[in-house]
Amino acid sequence: MKKSKLLLILLSVVMTFGLTVSTVAAAKVTVTVQVDGKNVNFPDEKPYFENDRVLIPIRFVSEALGAKVDYTKETVGSRVNRVVDVKISNRTIRMPVNSDNVLVNDVIVTLDVPARLQGSRVFVPLRFVSEALGAKVNWDQSKRLVSITTGKEITNPDPVPGGNNRYNDQFELDEDYTKMAKTLFLNNMKVAGGKLTITVPKEAKAAHLTNKGSITHLTSGKTYTFPIGEGEGFISITQVYPGKESQEGYSIILDSKLNEDLAALFGSVTNDVIISGGKEVNYRYGAATLTEVQNIVKQLN
Repeated sequence: MKKSKLLLILLSVVMTFGLTVSTVAAAKVTVTVQVDGKNVNFPDEKPYFENDRVLIPIRFVSEALGAKVDYTKETVGSRVNRVVDVKISNRTIRMPVNSDNVLVNDVIVTLDVPARLQGSRVFVPLRFVSEALGAKVNWDQSKRLVSITTGKEITNPDPVPGGNNRYNDQFELDEDYTKMAKTLFLNNMKVAGGKLTITVPKEAKAAHLTNKGSITHLTSGKTYTFPIGEGEGFISITQVYPGKESQEGYSIILDSKLNEDLAALFGSVTNDVIISGGKEVNYRYGAATLTEVQNIVKQLN
C-alpha cells in the first residue's frame, strides 16, 4: 500500500472515531450502506458507529436483503416489551429490544451490542444481521462504505457519496459543538518560526500521529511545541459532550502534504497548520488554515 493512501486511511479513521487509541461511545458519523452494489436509503434515522461497530436501523437493510420485518410492542404491567422479527426463506431472527440475547432459528446468540430503540427505529449491529440472513459484509474505512453481498452478480453499482476524497476547503463549525473551538483556537494556538505551540484543553483528549504511524498521547492542560512540515503528521483532538451521542473533534495537520487530497488543496501552505473537522457537509470534512479558522471562531457569540 502506498504511504499516501495509508495516511489518508489513517486520518479518516481518526476523524471518524476521534482517537484510534480510545473508545468513543456512540459517535455518530455518516456511513454508506450498499446491498449488492445499490445504496440503501435511510429516510430518517441514520447508521452510526459505537465501539468500532456500525449500528443500523434494522428494517431497511433487512428489507433490502429480501427479508420481512415485523415489530411488536406489548405492555405487561408497567413494562413495555418490544420485539423485532426478521424472516427470509428458512431463516428467522427474533430480537428483543434492549437485550443482547437473540434467537436465530432455534439457537440463542449473544450480541456484543444489544438491539436498542433510537428515535423511531430499532438499531442493531449491521454485521450480525447481514450474516445471520446469509449475506457477506465488507467494510471500506477510507470510503466509510459497508458492502453487503448475497452472491448475486453486481452490475452498475451506485456511486459512493464523497468517494475517496474526504476534504474540501469549506471549513464550517458545527453549531451544536463549539465549546472546545473557543478554548482550542483562540489565545491558545500559535505558529511561529516553523513550529506550532498548543495547549491541550483540560477536558479534551489528544494524540500526535506521525507519518510513520507512531502515536503519542498528549496530556490535558499541558503545552506542546511541534515542528511544521513534511513528515510531521497531525494531531487529533476531541472532546465528548456529556449526555450527547457525538463529539467535537479536529485534526491539526502539521504536514500540508499529508495525502494527495490535502496536498491538492493546501500543498503550497508552509507557514501555517491546516485544521480539518467541524461540520461534515456532503460527506466531506472542511479544512482551512489555522489563521482562517481563528477568524471563524472569533465570530461566535
